Amino acid sequence: MVMLTRLSYCQWRWLKTALTTTTTTTSMAQHHALRAFSRLPHSDVERQYEDAVRTLNSLQSNAATLLRIRQERNSAVSQNVPSSERFLQRSGVSLDDLDKLSIIHVSGTKGKGSTCAFVESILREHGYRTGFYSSPHLVAVRERIRINGQPIPKEDFTEHFWDVYDRLVAKKENENDMPAYFKFLTVLAFKIFLREEVDVVVLEVGIGGEYDCTNVVRNPVVCAVTTLDIDHTSILGNTIESIAWHKAGIMKPGAPTFTVDQQQSSSLPVLMERAREKECELYVVPPLESYGWGKRPLQLGLAGSVQYQNASLALQLSQYWISSQTKGNHAAIKCMDGSHSVHEDLKIAAPFMLADEEVCGLKSVVWPGRTQVMSYGHFTFFIDGAHTLASMQACVDWFMKAVPLHTSHDETRTYRVLLFNSTGDRDPESLLRFLASCNFDLAVFTTNLVTTTMSSSSDQANYSVSSDEMHLRSERQRNSWIRLVRETGKQCKTKCKMMQKTQNDVVSEREDNLNLATDVPSIIFPCIRDALMWLSCERISNLRGEVLTPPAFPPPLRLQEATQVQILVTGSLHLVGGVLGVIDPGLSSATHTRTARTKPPSLTDLVLNNYAQYSSPGAP
Repeated sequence: MVMLTRLSYCQWRWLKTALTTTTTTTSMAQHHALRAFSRLPHSDVERQYEDAVRTLNSLQSNAATLLRIRQERNSAVSQNVPSSERFLQRSGVSLDDLDKLSIIHVSGTKGKGSTCAFVESILREHGYRTGFYSSPHLVAVRERIRINGQPIPKEDFTEHFWDVYDRLVAKKENENDMPAYFKFLTVLAFKIFLREEVDVVVLEVGIGGEYDCTNVVRNPVVCAVTTLDIDHTSILGNTIESIAWHKAGIMKPGAPTFTVDQQQSSSLPVLMERAREKECELYVVPPLESYGWGKRPLQLGLAGSVQYQNASLALQLSQYWISSQTKGNHAAIKCMDGSHSVHEDLKIAAPFMLADEEVCGLKSVVWPGRTQVMSYGHFTFFIDGAHTLASMQACVDWFMKAVPLHTSHDETRTYRVLLFNSTGDRDPESLLRFLASCNFDLAVFTTNLVTTTMSSSSDQANYSVSSDEMHLRSERQRNSWIRLVRETGKQCKTKCKMMQKTQNDVVSEREDNLNLATDVPSIIFPCIRDALMWLSCERISNLRGEVLTPPAFPPPLRLQEATQVQILVTGSLHLVGGVLGVIDPGLSSATHTRTARTKPPSLTDLVLNNYAQYSSPGAP
């Protein structure tokens, strides 16, 4: 009985089926449940999991390799799909095996992860067994591969990892003949989904689409392209037309593709042309408000107006997938009367009356790190992984609306902080320009390293860029911020001087230290933990202790004495993951319990209530 209490809900369900079945043939899922009784002791599981993550991290492309790939963009990237097929075959998964998976494939620049999360939540509420592959992870690498909404347990990750890794090592033709980090995880995910016998796979593209590793899929049931924006220009090109071409690469003959109407004008013609080329139908989704909600309020589990189009996209995807299970590829898509306002040939999918499962799925969805608010005493963190121009504008809109809802108007000592980092080939100044109008009292820039003393077995290890390069980027971002604030006429220096006139000599001395750094209050830290510990002023229980690298100056007195400290964390999902890994390593804030008078607890409730049990510290 002791062992039974350690089983997850899904394991318990499979075990019950396995013990009560009258057939002599046991399914693979039932076999896994029975195997739960022979789990290793916790210490052995931890050690073997760390070994697996350490080995996985060794597959990361280092900075020099990534530079060579960017320089040889066309030849190197175009080989992604053929090499993914080869590694799948070596792992024991043929393309015919892959065809057995029922897949919903989603690409895009903005909102593809949120859309996938909505889809997975809706289908899980309908009672389907879901597999969900996403990237990057926020806290633990196991988040990328989920069964029924929860990251796979460490035991299962470790077992599947070594199974795939050993097969690939045994068949490699030379020392470098192994898949890179993301490609390996893609192969691993497909292998797990087949072994776990999921009903549906919600598959998020990594980068682009045409040459992405996930595009090894030949026969998806339905596809989607979310909002497009300029991103990953070194791989996808620097025009919206080029990016649209790549993103539409996941389209397949006979599989309908849905997209949103809020696309840049020049991208829709590219999507339409690619749909004709790929021999599939393209549909634009209707406004979320146009669906039949009945007397139920329109409520989403994710904040921000941009989520409305993602939710509408998810409704169309999930409805078509469910319909296809009974009608096959002949499932009909109803369209609205009339044509698109700009493109007459573009069809608009019709809204429909929502079932309870759709409403509950949209409301109970959990997708941490996106328009997320977390409070710790005097500190409120506003967390959003915006990293493109459009998403940063949406982030600022959300932040300015959310701040008043989390501000006590009885208090006047409020201190507002920006915690920022931008990665890759993005232009940080263009992102920071949106933030310059948010009236921050202080801007903090940091690398994406959670700590400067990071183990190679950590989920957060990142070899794709050197620590020196990360620090140099932080300096450039800080310089851009100073220039932008000065250009936009911010009165940071004037504010500090006015405060010094009204405060005592101690306050003046502390604020002078800040002004010696710059007339625009800002500071750089070598790692996320140091930045958070410095900001917390030892007022958050799990952020107490010595800062590993001495900062340029102590926390300003206004920060130390503030009754409300509001911290916006944005610019990179990697930064968001690092912050969550420090302040909420178990992702306990990601739980959401749905209650209903007429229904027993759903799988959503059972999974999310136990989410923290299956998560561990780490970062992308």
